[in-house]
Amino acid sequence: MFEGGTGDRLLTTIAPDTELAVVAVQDIGAAAAAAVQEPSRFHGVELELASQRLTMREIARALSRALDLPIEAPSLTADEAIARGLMPMIARPHARLNHYGSPATPEAARALGIPLTDFETWLRHHRV
Repeated sequence: MFEGGTGDRLLTTIAPDTELAVVAVQDIGAAAAAAVQEPSRFHGVELELASQRLTMREIARALSRALDLPIEAPSLTADEAIARGLMPMIARPHARLNHYGSPATPEAARALGIPLTDFETWLRHHRV
């Protein structure tokens, strides 16, 4: 979410250097299709699916390139983000990611032969 809905700053409580697992919807579909097509290979598999792992700073840079404008990844507390318009039900759980992260990795999907879409490719195809 952008501050003010259209600003040049991301409105988030996720710290700039916090690494996140991002996943493209088509990668979820590819994983589901693979599991349906080869049920024995996926039997008992718990897959924490991630297309890529990126920091908020890397996400901001990718958005900057895609939108051709400078985008900042600020470091805001939950209270600061809420004061700027972020809903508390988003601000507080996102702040927890700074401490606990997310377990998904692209390596798990690659090991199963699932094709993955990186964030910059997703941006290009979705004309953000």
